[in-house]
Amino acid sequence: MRVVTRHLTKEILISTGFVLISLVALIAFFDLVGQAKNIGNRYDFSMALFLTVLKLPSRLYEVMPIAALLGAVYTMSRWAANSEFTILRISGLSPMRLAVMLMVPASVLIAATYALGEWVTPAADKMRGEMRTILFDRTLTARGYASGVWVKDTVESDAAGDVSMRFVNVHNLIAGEDSRTGAWRVFEFNDKGELVRILHAPEANYIPNSGWHLKDATVETLPRVTRDENPMVEASTFRRGADVLLVSDMRPDILGVLTIKPERMGISDLWSYISHLKETRQTTERYEVALWSKIFYPIAIFVMLAVAMPFAYLNVRSGGVSIRIFVGLMIGISFYALNNIFSFMGILNTWHPMVVALLPSTIMLIFASIAMWVVEKR
Repeated sequence: MRVVTRHLTKEILISTGFVLISLVALIAFFDLVGQAKNIGNRYDFSMALFLTVLKLPSRLYEVMPIAALLGAVYTMSRWAANSEFTILRISGLSPMRLAVMLMVPASVLIAATYALGEWVTPAADKMRGEMRTILFDRTLTARGYASGVWVKDTVESDAAGDVSMRFVNVHNLIAGEDSRTGAWRVFEFNDKGELVRILHAPEANYIPNSGWHLKDATVETLPRVTRDENPMVEASTFRRGADVLLVSDMRPDILGVLTIKPERMGISDLWSYISHLKETRQTTERYEVALWSKIFYPIAIFVMLAVAMPFAYLNVRSGGVSIRIFVGLMIGISFYALNNIFSFMGILNTWHPMVVALLPSTIMLIFASIAMWVVEKR
């Protein structure tokens, strides 16, 4: 069976490769057409092609399970039409043995998908975002927030001993530079939740292992709130043109995370940012859903190959290869839709992120098991 496994693996990988090229080429064409209004105004055709190429890794990642399904359906259907699979069944090939054989091409495709999602896609999306920022004269800000990036930061120790928490607003990040940002606003609170200091700075840069250097900052120190019957009214104090070093564990990559959709981030980046959110006692549901989806989405390729197994047991009278490819495409689109639907529903209903990530693949696996049982009983 080793020879058959190698042959099956080669056939599925080749078919999947052709389907990938076809699907991604079609999607890339529409991405290029979508930039028509900017070609000649904002940038030329070569830059439009470059931006389209930078989007290809994310497109490859998204359609990989569908391509694996269609490639396996085509291979299985062709083997069934040529009676190759009939010979294998007579030779003693069981459904369980077939599933084990399919794990070989599945492992190759899963490894490629993990590599795309962890390294290639985040880097390409980051470069594309920076290029668009430069081309459109925009600034890198948090998605959905015109005011910039907002981050909650805890303070373990303060020189004056009166600051325990701060909220930081960074107006924009500098495209192509990880350690420089635009204007900062910092609101610092004591352990009683009272605002004690406000800082404004036109720019800042990160000093490794130290913190953020706020240049030409304005520091406003607010008076302490007293609980006496006759409180003393004190004036706020201002200090302008100050250079302030904010000691913080908030690294530049934490700020950069907020300019990227969670679905476009790598597993390591998501894990690091979720840890930061938990340390600062912030909600993590959306990022946890994205993390578990990133972990389980490539594994869905094996589920897609399992869905393709019943097509090998159908005879020629059950429909030609084109009909089976169409059915496989509908199944793949259904899986993609289920994946997005459950992601949104999980965030809205606060379902456990692991359950949200596993539900689409579980539904497809149940569907494949039922279909396999039906064709076996025929």
